[in-house]
Amino acid sequence: MIAALLAALWTNTAQVEGIAATESRLWAATGGGVEEYALPAGTRTALYTKEQGLDSNAVHQVWIEEVGVGVRTDRSICLLRQGRFACSVADGVAPAVPAIAPRFQGARETARLRVGSQTVVATAGAGLWLDGRRITPTGQICTNDVHVLAEFQGHLWVGGFDGGLCVLEDSGSFHTVAAPFRMINDLLATPRGLYVAAGEGLFFSPDGRKFHRDGRVRDRGPNRLALSRGRLYVTTPAALYELHLTRPNQFRRWRHPAGSTSLQAVAIGGRTIWLASEDRGVIRFYGGKFVSFDRASGLPSSWVVDVAAAPGGGVWATTLRNGAVRLDSNGKVREASEPRAHALLRTARGVWIGTEGGLAMVAR
Repeated sequence: MIAALLAALWTNTAQVEGIAATESRLWAATGGGVEEYALPAGTRTALYTKEQGLDSNAVHQVWIEEVGVGVRTDRSICLLRQGRFACSVADGVAPAVPAIAPRFQGARETARLRVGSQTVVATAGAGLWLDGRRITPTGQICTNDVHVLAEFQGHLWVGGFDGGLCVLEDSGSFHTVAAPFRMINDLLATPRGLYVAAGEGLFFSPDGRKFHRDGRVRDRGPNRLALSRGRLYVTTPAALYELHLTRPNQFRRWRHPAGSTSLQAVAIGGRTIWLASEDRGVIRFYGGKFVSFDRASGLPSSWVVDVAAAPGGGVWATTLRNGAVRLDSNGKVREASEPRAHALLRTARGVWIGTEGGLAMVAR
């Protein structure tokens, strides 16, 4: 699965910020790259992303030059030549799309262009329209801000911070799932079904079609999930929950573990529960007691954003700006990564540490 993900790039192009056209070609600057369409048919013929030289998939402007197509990202001006973009640093900041604009097809209109006898309308979230017909391709991934992935019922499920939930179907297209939540923090597939930690609450679905809220989690904004011995562990900023999977009325709640008011993640290693917090560093729960390990204990920072059980015992933790560390079961630092490390990726092969420069380390 990791190799497949690294070999493919999916983006959503429904957020259109600018358009430009010749008599036979239409170009769109979108949140998922630069699109090229053939006119008058309105068929998309190409999508240009970071794989074709852009420094960012979020593109704000597009224009036609004698020597090619130019675009503007947050940091650069890029020019398309022979199927690939070359970028150079731009001065100033990219112009913002006006917040007040007419509505078109239920979304804010961002640009309108007349090409011969045809009218093109760009929108913020509803895609690109040609003479009243939506030409932005369907079956796209539901968000460009992917937070979490899960494998459930033999398919890849994707959760976005503000794009909801979608599933990669056998056809290679994504299907956006209608659900009572949009801001997804975590996904977890269990033998009973799929759990979703979202800004709107904790939700469960046995089949991936209908979701209901688990009322045992009373706090807002559950952010991470972990499963161990038939029990689901859920963190919210203020509490740790233990939910029994087969007994719907059974649960435990610990408020402000080790004094923390900002829990970020939970991981299970054997009979030890590890928590990440923004104010108390790494918190260990073992034998009924919470103990915190922070900067005073030898960590590079007390602001920890994620934890993952380390093979052989202990825990890997990533801080906001000071890299990743591995603690043994007693909370002592045993390894430290480069400061650019910021993400922990859990797979069946172990714990992968992501950095600003790529996938840097594997703990097996």
